[in-house]
Amino acid sequence: MLRLLTASTSVTRALAHRGFASSSVGAKERLVILGSGWGGYNLARKADKSLYDVTLISPNSYFSFTPFLASTCVGTLEFQCATEPVRGIKHVNYGQGWAQSIDLTSRTVRVVPALPPLHPTKDDLPIDTTGAELHAAFSPGDAYDVQFDKLVVATGCRSASFGTPGVTEYAHFLKDNLELASEPTISPEEKARLLSMRIVGGGPTGVEFAAELHDFVSQDVYRIYPHLKDQISITLYDLAPGILQSFDASLRAYAERKFSRAGVTVRGNSKIVAVGKDYIDIASVGGEVERVPYGLLVWNTGLQANEFIETLPGLDKDPKSKSLKVDPHLRVCDADGTPLDGIFAIGDNATPNDGHRLPATAQVASQMAGYMANLLKRLGRGEGLDDTSPFKWKDHGSMVFIGDYRAMVDRSKASDGPRARLSGFVAWIVWRSYYATLAMGWRNKILIPVYWTLAFFFGRDVTNF
Repeated sequence: MLRLLTASTSVTRALAHRGFASSSVGAKERLVILGSGWGGYNLARKADKSLYDVTLISPNSYFSFTPFLASTCVGTLEFQCATEPVRGIKHVNYGQGWAQSIDLTSRTVRVVPALPPLHPTKDDLPIDTTGAELHAAFSPGDAYDVQFDKLVVATGCRSASFGTPGVTEYAHFLKDNLELASEPTISPEEKARLLSMRIVGGGPTGVEFAAELHDFVSQDVYRIYPHLKDQISITLYDLAPGILQSFDASLRAYAERKFSRAGVTVRGNSKIVAVGKDYIDIASVGGEVERVPYGLLVWNTGLQANEFIETLPGLDKDPKSKSLKVDPHLRVCDADGTPLDGIFAIGDNATPNDGHRLPATAQVASQMAGYMANLLKRLGRGEGLDDTSPFKWKDHGSMVFIGDYRAMVDRSKASDGPRARLSGFVAWIVWRSYYATLAMGWRNKILIPVYWTLAFFFGRDVTNF
């Protein structure tokens, strides 16, 4: 059995070193996409497969539909409703791995497999297994190179902790806290801590999580844990004076009034300076530091460049965001500001070199992916960049869910179409309808309304596996 596994691993490594798309060299150009987010996944779907052998490299074998992540956390939707399998894209090679480096001379990407070992423990192996066979059994494979003719970097960003101690060390689980708080031996002080929900970050993601959490408490905890419903507190913190700073002022005020009536506390001008196992330290504008306990902590404070982008040498990067600077056709620029031939960047890890910053949103990444698919098609047909217009982002507006069948739609700064602001129940219908139709695959287009209906009639799933 071990020999079969080792032989299979050797074959896989040999194929990997050849490159995913090497079989079609001479017939099609090799397009390598790094990342499976809004930019990379959409580009992989839209790229012209008749012109390119497409390979997508990502540590995640799925695309995350971020607008529904907050819903999955409280059981409104199942997690499968917020993901799409990368391998479901037809005629796209997929490698599950981390991009480690880019060699501009040989035009290769070094990839490290992002897979678990073949055997979790030595107990699964024959007692006399040693040397190379032992290494092969515990390793998903050696790093390998993937060749490209065209490369699109769409690795996105990671959550920003701003160097706050303790952010990444502690994890707490909502349903566990509810069960623990129900124990008869728990002290009043410990119960209060367990039922204190703290959300850091007042952007759309933090607001939508607070809204989903409030609905879960008011609609399901009320039914399942009636003795706890009045003891749960939800507090939303932000460094800015208030929440949703990118929205129109009237909509921001509406959201804060809605949260106030719902019992969700909003604390602006608050900076989290430390996170402990069961507390956070909050610094106010005056510099006073307050220590408050928590049972659940959710961190949504923005984005920063991922390690892969930070370690790429010889490229022009934005001094603030550390993202790659790109020209009007989304080509990556070298340290001197010269665009590199055949190397592009889209999404959160790309910043226009004209100084005009774009928001790090799914909307921008999706538009970049559509533009890039069209640009690559033109290049594949032998057309030049002069025949293609530069990328131009169109602001289609913003939407956010605020709980209790209420949402907000802000098109006051839209690039085209009607400029309007909408809030309340009708806005919630628009929000749900838009994102339900935006789901990528037919499976989720069907499953999402089904799970919404089940949650409405039978409540959310509170099972803890």
